Amino acid sequence: MWFGRLLAFFIGIIVFIIVLVAIFGHGNKKPASGAQLQPLPAYAGTNAAVSFTEDGIVNADSLHRSIRITVSNSQVTLDVLKGYNSQVIQSQSFENNQEAYTVFLKSINNAGFLAKTKNANIPTNEAGQCALGFRFILDLNQDGSDLSRTWGSSCGTKVGTSTGAVTTIQTLFEDQVPGYETLVENVDLSATAEPQQ
Repeated sequence: MWFGRLLAFFIGIIVFIIVLVAIFGHGNKKPASGAQLQPLPAYAGTNAAVSFTEDGIVNADSLHRSIRITVSNSQVTLDVLKGYNSQVIQSQSFENNQEAYTVFLKSINNAGFLAKTKNANIPTNEAGQCALGFRFILDLNQDGSDLSRTWGSSCGTKVGTSTGAVTTIQTLFEDQVPGYETLVENVDLSATAEPQQ
């Protein structure tokens, strides 16, 4: 009789542990809502967009300029930004389609758009880095959230978190904008004085 009670007690303990594990035992797993970074071409059919920003030298707010190119499966947008609050002062958009976007994503993926250094000593934020040169910001964004954001610079491959071929990536982005050189010919990323009137 005592053996039956002891057996029931142990079975009860085992059932209790199984229930606790079923309820609380998923602590090591990532929540389902947390988006895991996929290979870049997988975003071709989504609302995700990639952008490349060339940020000018550290100078007066009134002189500071950046050029941002954003590419999605429906359009390509060129924005010229003023100051450190990134005020859009010039914008031009062009139509795009999913087929072109797919090829573009594969191209920048092959050039290492998502490649990131493992060196924890490099700042994740580019502000103030390579102050007399240019910073290049590579961003993958979906639904207003950055899925990937790295940066490189004109100060060498060791100044930045991106380990991709930034010059190649920059050229690929610029080639998405018809007449790019003409559209940005008056943008001075190295200005140290107001333009003469």
